[in-house]
Amino acid sequence: MNNTDLTGKVQTVLGVTEGDQLGITSSHEHIIWDMSDYFEEPESASDKKLARQPVSMENLHLIRARPHINIDNMIQTSEEIAIRELMDYKYAGGGTIVELSQNGLARDPMALTRIARATGLNIIMGSGYYVGLSHPADMDEKTEQDIADEIVRDIMVGVGDTGVKSGIIGEIGCSLPLTDNEKKVLRACAAAQRRTGAAINIHPSIDDDALLENIAVLKNAGADMSRVAISHIDGFGYSLETRLKVLEQGCYVEYDGFGQAIFHFFYMGRIANAMSDIQKITDIMELIEKGYLHQILLAQDFCFKCCLATYGGYGYAHIIRNLIPFMKAKGMTEEQIQTLLVDNPRRLLEFTPVKK
Repeated sequence: MNNTDLTGKVQTVLGVTEGDQLGITSSHEHIIWDMSDYFEEPESASDKKLARQPVSMENLHLIRARPHINIDNMIQTSEEIAIRELMDYKYAGGGTIVELSQNGLARDPMALTRIARATGLNIIMGSGYYVGLSHPADMDEKTEQDIADEIVRDIMVGVGDTGVKSGIIGEIGCSLPLTDNEKKVLRACAAAQRRTGAAINIHPSIDDDALLENIAVLKNAGADMSRVAISHIDGFGYSLETRLKVLEQGCYVEYDGFGQAIFHFFYMGRIANAMSDIQKITDIMELIEKGYLHQILLAQDFCFKCCLATYGGYGYAHIIRNLIPFMKAKGMTEEQIQTLLVDNPRRLLEFTPVKK
């Protein structure tokens, strides 16, 4: 297996395409997903009742306040809903979705191919393992080589016997604290990147020092840090000093919590989603002024039903339809918006030559 045919190109679930075919790209989303590993059985009778109700207008106000308390909110397996939601994104001008529901989040390659054909969108599928909470039972027995081989096979041959190939490594999960198996996965991702030329997307630990540890593990394992995107840079509340350290390493920083201001929640003992969309735009403008325009990615990372338009959320078209006017009002130029939504994701997603 080699990546000769991939260098300079992008791999979608329907095959290889040129980077200039991507158009506006949301760099981190979920289309078909199962987040139920995060569900914790509530104690009170009223919460137990809410936990298993379908998401509806009657309970949406409660679910938005505590999105992890309802199992139905954490699972989206309807292709019909996915197609309807993504067509709205396409009509707004979207061209590509990076779908990062890999192992641990119910990745469904065949469903993604059907959705891609139905919508005409480019869908790029991830590979690897999410946080330790969702690791398979045999994870302790898997070696770095085993995991690297799995990722390489997903990219070069296809997932399982589907023939559907991944186009990015990620989102790779990091807990707080980082577990031994998560460190093993990070090192395997670095090895797989060298063998394929694919980019890596990291779901980082929700702590400033721990995030820098995540990066150090990757770097020490030989990853190309200019081909690494750090997700949730907005939602996890990192300081400006830490964000600048990440950028100085050459990584992309991903502001992927747009449209999630409808709820805040506790995650691993920390407050997540504390920033409004306007605060995120202000943060991005500050980084642009510091010279980091070409290392910023935008997305919405929808992984709860309450984010979807079907269930009263903003939907996948939110950045394009609702936020571009505010970006311009904050002083962003058309060229900067083009760089954030088109050029930066294209550069990340195009495969580079393998490392010898």
